[in-house]
Amino acid sequence: MAELNVLKYAYLMLRVRLAAARDDERGISTLEAVLLVAGFATIALLAIVFITTKVNEAGESIPTGPAGP
Repeated sequence: MAELNVLKYAYLMLRVRLAAARDDERGISTLEAVLLVAGFATIALLAIVFITTKVNEAGESIPTGPAGP
């Protein structure tokens, strides 16, 4: 049961910190902004890799030479 107490404490602390952050009118901190930008950049890079892979696969399936014997 001790694990449940630790989880309950962590949950309550998270709720307190989130409530405090909601009441704070200073905006987001620099670290939060950096993490958001890094997350969006990672998502964008993954999308580029996915699209490039699909385009290359489609390009390789196009017949370019004469048919074999």
